[in-house]
Amino acid sequence: MMYGLLLESIQHYIIEKYGRDHWNKILEHVQQKNIVFTTHQIYTDDLVKRIAKGCCHVFNEQKREDDYMLFFGQCFVKFFNHCGYDQIVRLQGRHFRDFLHGIDNLHEMMRYSYPRMVSPSFLVQSEDRYGCVLSYRSKRTGFKNYVAGQLAQCAKMFYDIDIELEILLEELLTTGCNVTFRINFDNSAYCTPLQASVLNNFFDDIEYISNELFFKVFPFSIVFNKDMVVTMTGDRMSKWLDTNDLIGSYIDVRFKLRRPILEFTWESIITHQTVVFELQCANLTPRRHSIASIMTSFKENFLTSKHKLIFRGQMRYIPCWDAIAFLCNPLVGSLDDMRRVGLYINDLNLFDCSRDIVLNGWQYASQLEFSLEQQQDKSKLIEETMEKQEEWRNKSEALLYSMIPRTIAERLKRGEDPVKTCEMFDQVTILFSYIVDFTDICAEASAMQIVKCINAVFTCFDAVVDKYDVFKVETLGDAVYMVAGGVPDRNENHAVNVAGLAIELVEKAASLTDPVSGDNLQLRAGMHTGSVVGGIVGKRMPQYCLFGDTVNTASRMQSYSEPGRIHLSEPCHECLRGKGFTTVFRGTLNVKGKGEMNTYWLAGRDGEKRTKVICELLKTEKAKKMKTQYRIKTKSKAKTCAQKDKFQFLRRCSRKFLR
Repeated sequence: MMYGLLLESIQHYIIEKYGRDHWNKILEHVQQKNIVFTTHQIYTDDLVKRIAKGCCHVFNEQKREDDYMLFFGQCFVKFFNHCGYDQIVRLQGRHFRDFLHGIDNLHEMMRYSYPRMVSPSFLVQSEDRYGCVLSYRSKRTGFKNYVAGQLAQCAKMFYDIDIELEILLEELLTTGCNVTFRINFDNSAYCTPLQASVLNNFFDDIEYISNELFFKVFPFSIVFNKDMVVTMTGDRMSKWLDTNDLIGSYIDVRFKLRRPILEFTWESIITHQTVVFELQCANLTPRRHSIASIMTSFKENFLTSKHKLIFRGQMRYIPCWDAIAFLCNPLVGSLDDMRRVGLYINDLNLFDCSRDIVLNGWQYASQLEFSLEQQQDKSKLIEETMEKQEEWRNKSEALLYSMIPRTIAERLKRGEDPVKTCEMFDQVTILFSYIVDFTDICAEASAMQIVKCINAVFTCFDAVVDKYDVFKVETLGDAVYMVAGGVPDRNENHAVNVAGLAIELVEKAASLTDPVSGDNLQLRAGMHTGSVVGGIVGKRMPQYCLFGDTVNTASRMQSYSEPGRIHLSEPCHECLRGKGFTTVFRGTLNVKGKGEMNTYWLAGRDGEKRTKVICELLKTEKAKKMKTQYRIKTKSKAKTCAQKDKFQFLRRCSRKFLR
């Protein structure tokens, strides 16, 4: 788990560098839309890595996830300046090496502000005049580049040096990871072991202090030998615990090592004497208290709190004892913590700040808790407001996209001139459809019936259009429904999409009823493929319109169609050839304003039973039509012959009479 401070830093600098729109897209990609990060709120560890993946998805920068993790680490160091934490880092030491040695102590200073912080452990394994080898251990995995970014930014901001980092070793453990860095920098402040020994000779003449004085200064200290067996404890530790139970036992059995993240062995501790240690109680028997209230509190909290008491301090090797002394204090921050663990104020060390921390914590705990509650309430209110804003934004965009294509609307939202949206499209398929006998329905039905009928029809049609990659151009008042494929988003399958839509619209229309007669409605459709010009027209009520002869021809195909049929022009027929549709040649028609045109019927999709039925029906109708035309032609020919014979007879009679 991690605090929101880390995520706030990422949000701040991504918005600053790339803009809020890109940040919103990243949140949407990681499925955290409308989230408001709060400094002291706890979030999952994987959220940072998911945001890095979101950056790779949203930004077209050819960067890897590791590059963004490095950037996030740099962002965090720059961001905590706003919170005043830069002063703690600046005063950590005179040189960058001092900062590296004290990173763990820096985390300890932050513990009271962020009590649930699970901080990593850092150890300088070796150093020379040209840098050092730094070990990084953490319960988290995948953050090595994040840490590298933090180290590089701290060196640059606070010590004005540039460093080079190289990963020497990376181990993935069951409890986290272990990464070893080689950091190259000007480490001229480093003292060689020979120089350090000369300085240590200054303390050789100082007399040793007595054991009694030692344990008075460090009342909670624990001393253990090379076998990890506890040999002595401080005065207050003996009062809080049953000393006889602790002395003689193994410290690695009675305590669990929380920090640093390393093996709890003599060899490991000897090499980490400059690091802050935290030991968590386990398998200890606390001394019984006589006060009833404390006893009751103790019984209630023993199973949940007693075994979780943590001691924090430094491990120091004492040569005269040939043992290590854990110079520690119980980690309590308030009076409630002391009550739960069975400690008293006079148990705390008089020579450090333990008592002041507890008392000050008690005074300001309620104020801090109230401030945190207010902050959380405000964050929750902001999230709810943003969710409502997002809801209404989606509604307004849905309304906008129903009138103007999405791609065109996005261009207009970016401030583009509407005139520049006008384009020439070489291949577009347009469909016109019409409700047969709608004029008669309007003449007989009431106004409300007409409105309900046309609303039911177009609502049904709109739902079907959403399934295909086409654009509904407009709906006219006289039940004409116009759809275009391949515009404004060019698509090679424009004719296929429109043909599939036309077939489904004819089927859906047959399921709707005439409000007057109760009969099923019939649709008449026509399609044509050609070139058009499309663009936004008007400023007060802008509309995306299509212009060109293709629109007029498609309208003519609809006008010359028949109920329940889909009429195709020859260019549209050619576009559908070999695309899984069956077409039937209708014949040559004399189309108004166009002259003679070869046209076709769209029977349906290949292999469907309905298509075969329609093909048979079209053939039957065509045969009947040809037979009817033959009879008419025969009668006309016979009539012409009879008239011709009559004319010849009269002509002969007139000649005979004249003679």
